[in-house]
Amino acid sequence: MSSKKSLPPDHPCSLIFLDETGSVSGDRFFAIGALKLVIPSEMLRAVTKHRSQKRFFDEFHFGGMRRMDQDLYRGLADIVLNQGQSSFYMFIADRKVHDPVERFGNQWDAYLKMAEQLIVALIRPHEIATVLADSYTTPDHVLFEEQLKYNVNHRLRRLAVANVARLDSRSSDGIQAVDLLTSAAAFEFRASVGLASTSNHKALLAAYIRTRMGASSVLDGFRSPDGRFSLAVYQHKEAQTPLPGTSTALET
Repeated sequence: MSSKKSLPPDHPCSLIFLDETGSVSGDRFFAIGALKLVIPSEMLRAVTKHRSQKRFFDEFHFGGMRRMDQDLYRGLADIVLNQGQSSFYMFIADRKVHDPVERFGNQWDAYLKMAEQLIVALIRPHEIATVLADSYTTPDHVLFEEQLKYNVNHRLRRLAVANVARLDSRSSDGIQAVDLLTSAAAFEFRASVGLASTSNHKALLAAYIRTRMGASSVLDGFRSPDGRFSLAVYQHKEAQTPLPGTSTALET
């Protein structure tokens, strides 16, 4: 008889979709969002049905949303936010106040550190997650997938992330869903300093999504009572408020 231990068939697992909005090196506001699904097939099937009913087979992308698409995008938001076993966490940085690129030395490490903190916050004890991130161009020496997996597992001192892979957002409804939530939250920050409208169709959708999460505003950060939704405004380590589930701020 083998003495090796194995995990039970019902060991807790999840799928985490990761996306960003804005440029970490160029835009004033840069945000990273992570959407965790315990039973991803439930949400993904519902999105497929929504697409079929609306005869919409293009990419859901907040930046490209037209005024006539408001109901379509609200339907997607409802599907994602109605999932009882889903969680959405997000970091947003105002680079005029606290610049993560300045803190971590370059845009790649800034992105990695913020993503790492989100994943650490989302993963529950004993849970094993797979992370699917939006694809973007990096230099050959930047090994984002390998480094994110290593960093999270090292911090949690166990196998917490099984693998990290990047996908073209056009191929993944999960990445499009997290783009919608992340971009909608970031929109309020841009509008608050005159970088976006406070009353157009995107502003209305952003307000709708905030309301569905239980927030009238996220400018000072937000955490829902049930812990499913959390938005933290990035600050340097000495002033950083940790996300739920973590005991430390962003580490250098």
